Amino acid sequence: DHAVKGVGVIAEPVVETHELEEEDEFVIIATDGVWEFISSEDAVEIVAGHLYNEGKDEKGGASLACEALIKAASEKWHEHEGDYRDDITAIVIRLKDLWS
Repeated sequence: DHAVKGVGVIAEPVVETHELEEEDEFVIIATDGVWEFISSEDAVEIVAGHLYNEGKDEKGGASLACEALIKAASEKWHEHEGDYRDDITAIVIRLKDLWS
């Protein structure tokens, strides 16, 4: 990482903490490739829109929601940077499934 520090690669991750509350529905954990062009609010809309589609024509769930977020991030990178894109990695955790 030290060799590419001059172009913005850092070895220290950005870490935020949040005390889970009963009303929290899901958590998104993602690399900077997701957050570069997608706001937290947009990411929540994308994930929520796919997470709860179960029972409709399209199957819902955390995997589908995660795929939609990664696809949206990839499209934003293509829109802004052409063929170049950063690493795009994400995990969506549906919290209600953890407590039931």
